[in-house]
Amino acid sequence: MLKSFVKTVLTSTRTTKYNKTVKAKSSAYDKWQHGVEKQPVLMAEAPVKYETTDTGEVVPHKLPEPTVKVVPYGKVWDITDAKNDENVVYIFVSPKGKLTKRAPEVIKQYFIAHPEHNVVYGDEDEIGKGGKYIHPYFKPDWSPDSYLNAFYIGSFFACRAATFHASSPEYDSAVRMLGGTANKKNSPEQVGLEASLLSADVLFCMLAIHEHAFAKRTGLEFPIGHIREILYHRNAEQDVFYGRNFHPSRHMLLKPTTVSIIIPSKDHPEVLRQCLESIVETTGGEPNITYDIVVLDNGSDAKNRVRYGVFIGKIPKKNGLTKIQYLYKLSEFNFSEMCNKGAKNSLGEYLLFLNDDIEATKEGWLREMVAQAQLKHVGCVGAKLIYPDTDLIQHCGIANVRRGPVHKLQKMHDNKNHYFGYNRGIHNFIGVTAACMMISRAKFASVGGFPEILKVAFNDVDFCYSIHEKGYYNVCCNHVSLKHHESLSRGLDNMDPKKLERLGREGDTLMKRHAHLYNVDPFYSPHLTEDETIAAIIPREDYTAVEDIPYAKATIHEKGLKGIREDQCLRVGCEYNGTLDNWLYGVNAEGNEEGYYLKGYSFVIGSDNALFEKRLLLRLVERYQDGAGPAGPRVYSFPIYTWYRPDIRVRLQDQVNVDLTGYKVKIRKGVLTPGYYQIGMMAIDKTSRLKLVNWVPNILNVH
Repeated sequence: MLKSFVKTVLTSTRTTKYNKTVKAKSSAYDKWQHGVEKQPVLMAEAPVKYETTDTGEVVPHKLPEPTVKVVPYGKVWDITDAKNDENVVYIFVSPKGKLTKRAPEVIKQYFIAHPEHNVVYGDEDEIGKGGKYIHPYFKPDWSPDSYLNAFYIGSFFACRAATFHASSPEYDSAVRMLGGTANKKNSPEQVGLEASLLSADVLFCMLAIHEHAFAKRTGLEFPIGHIREILYHRNAEQDVFYGRNFHPSRHMLLKPTTVSIIIPSKDHPEVLRQCLESIVETTGGEPNITYDIVVLDNGSDAKNRVRYGVFIGKIPKKNGLTKIQYLYKLSEFNFSEMCNKGAKNSLGEYLLFLNDDIEATKEGWLREMVAQAQLKHVGCVGAKLIYPDTDLIQHCGIANVRRGPVHKLQKMHDNKNHYFGYNRGIHNFIGVTAACMMISRAKFASVGGFPEILKVAFNDVDFCYSIHEKGYYNVCCNHVSLKHHESLSRGLDNMDPKKLERLGREGDTLMKRHAHLYNVDPFYSPHLTEDETIAAIIPREDYTAVEDIPYAKATIHEKGLKGIREDQCLRVGCEYNGTLDNWLYGVNAEGNEEGYYLKGYSFVIGSDNALFEKRLLLRLVERYQDGAGPAGPRVYSFPIYTWYRPDIRVRLQDQVNVDLTGYKVKIRKGVLTPGYYQIGMMAIDKTSRLKLVNWVPNILNVH
């Protein structure tokens, strides 16, 4: 009885403290946005025009600031300003919400500061119950293929008067036609809304065409501006796309074409056979596509080489398949070199790089990828990949965050519509995986193919970054999917120190080759999470900057952890684990004088997380003859800085008290001896004797 009473008291105390902390932090986004709106708008320096006087003297003359005029979406065709009144900025807005008070001034100052841009849009959120700001939509920078997929521009955009008038001849007739063709079955309000949205969509399209925004860029400069600030509040429960569906998924080819499919494979004849058969069986409805296949083998044993030959010989030459080449050469594994060799030994106008463990299940995937790759402004084309026998996403686009490239939404359910349709339709990304990647031969050659300096990892990301830097837009076709028979689990073998050293070296090579992209991704907002999830993370979120977090004091457990149960129900995610120098100053930072920094999230499945106290764990690992594992019993434990993570709560709606699941730990240099340390977490139930631990295949490299 006494024990039960004590537990009840302890539980009540922990829960009360937890709820008090969450309440203080739960309005973090709302408070942050209100704080932003109270800040003064930064004034831009007025542009200067140089005029020559009668005496030949060149005199600088400051141009007057533009006048801002707000125009509802439904009135975009009613603008009657004289066309010579060019010193005007039009802001076009949806009727389903309102601009922030500072929006007109922010937009005006943007145009003053950016004479290279004539069209701009910004971010938006929703007004929830009680006027609370919720559901922020932090948009990508200009993404032409995302725009063609859906009107992601949303609730407002702006342009200079000169640009509006220059594009108005084509626009006038299109808008007036659309304004009279609304669906009469809908309510008058809905008819008006649909008509105004169509008008706004057409206007934006005309403006984008005028700005050559559907063409290849010149380097890294974007033709349309994006203000990374919330400048519009949608009405409560108003969808950002206003109920409109994504555009149709069937796209027409510009012309008949040829594709070469390049597949590296070694000692996996049965896996390759499934891949080849699935390709042939799902390409029957594509009369305008013919393709050949090149299989590259860098060292299968004799028995498997025979099986490769037998299986390849049995694949029927139908549905557009012309031939299959099998190229064998015993050599060290170098994915880049193998892909480049496959390109040299094929003739297709388009190259499709494919893993041998990919399985096509539905017709149309090849046509959709070719249709995108044929566009002059498009570089690499990827597809959504799903783990077999599940609806879990393996790949639907790569984002470049501070710790490097991340597969967004990996191992999350595809039956859900994630972050404003991120896993639906076609989107621009900074990169896609070469497990399934298409590109034209000419664009492939323009960057010299895959970087052979990167033999195993990051070669596809490096290739995508190079294509991006050339001015092309990479896309992922998330309206089609293939199965990827990659393992859902990662074993202890991933901790092999030699493999980890190579992985770290190749990761550094990637970012040093593209140093200007360190923690930069035009298609993924810095206000969003850095791990595989996608949700809003408020700058300075609850928020103590990393510089102000105290160094954690280490407790050394020389004989390991006693009385603790290792349990997979304790989940651990690592979003960054590396030097503080790298975090604070970038990939080219020298040394590690500041120490080390780790951050992520952790929770206990099926339990009340308010009851647990957590400590970060590190243990030295070494290579064994048949894998890798702990170098000894010693374990280091560190107290954590608890980080409010509403994104985790949204992801885990069936779990209890997971708002405070984030952790941050700063470790002083010299506390750990050099080596590779596996990361883990210990969770202690403060109302009982239960202690849980779990280790994950994430490694901190201590120099």
